[in-house]
Amino acid sequence: MKKIVVTGATGLLGRALVKVLSQSNTVIGTGFRRAAPPIEQLDLHDQTAITAFLDTHQPEVLVHAAAERKPDICENDHQATMALNVQAAEFLASQCKKRHIQFVLISTDYVFDGQSAPYTENDATSPVNFYGQSKAHAELAVLAACPEHTVVRVPVLYGDVEYLAESAVTIIAEQVIKDRNSAHDDWAIRYPTHVEDIALTLNDLLAQPRDKQCGTFHISNNQLMTKYAMAVEIAKALALDTQGLVALPEPSQTATRPYNCALQDTRLHTMGIKHHRDFATAIAKVLSQHSH
Repeated sequence: MKKIVVTGATGLLGRALVKVLSQSNTVIGTGFRRAAPPIEQLDLHDQTAITAFLDTHQPEVLVHAAAERKPDICENDHQATMALNVQAAEFLASQCKKRHIQFVLISTDYVFDGQSAPYTENDATSPVNFYGQSKAHAELAVLAACPEHTVVRVPVLYGDVEYLAESAVTIIAEQVIKDRNSAHDDWAIRYPTHVEDIALTLNDLLAQPRDKQCGTFHISNNQLMTKYAMAVEIAKALALDTQGLVALPEPSQTATRPYNCALQDTRLHTMGIKHHRDFATAIAKVLSQHSH
């Protein structure tokens, strides 16, 4: 039984973390724009508020899931991206070190350029877009603040969304519903991972002895998919015709995306920690909660 704070608790991953970690721990979730009780409002740009919050609650673990994670938004506003993704993470990490709080940074597969997958935890980072650069900076800052802190890299996430556009995976469903002949990227290889599997994995990791939690970990599903492949599964789950869906052989977004950032979960594997689920089954379940 630990006392755990989760930032970004109103987000897709944050909600799953609060739900799963609460089953065996005391969890306090923080948010900002969407925070409503029991989620506490905490401005991660306000250092005085952060120190007061940590002194009041004195958690044993802080999982930092808050981030600007939309690559196209990151490209357009470097300053805001650095403030949240790097400066806030660095300040939290240093304050946690002072108070002997285990700090867990949620990072991304986008710290890699996607040219030499699969990546192990020790591979050198080489991000191709500003989002990836900001997270690579954050990783370095957090582990420089304290080598005993934890960095967890995750790939593209999906799960129980509040609205379809909330995740890059379910946004595909929105496109498929709107246009039976929609076109989808069939170039970049992704490993869609359910947020609940991330939460279950972290729950197991946080139960390990403290010295086993240090450094970098990869959490990822191992089903290889492009957005087009996801669109086909999504259409099937919605009982829609898949014939009209168009596969785009070339990348199309404004922010450069890496080709294949497969994360090898070497360290968790040796600990016997593994939570995976089948994409087709899981996405059908997610979509069934959204009538169309």
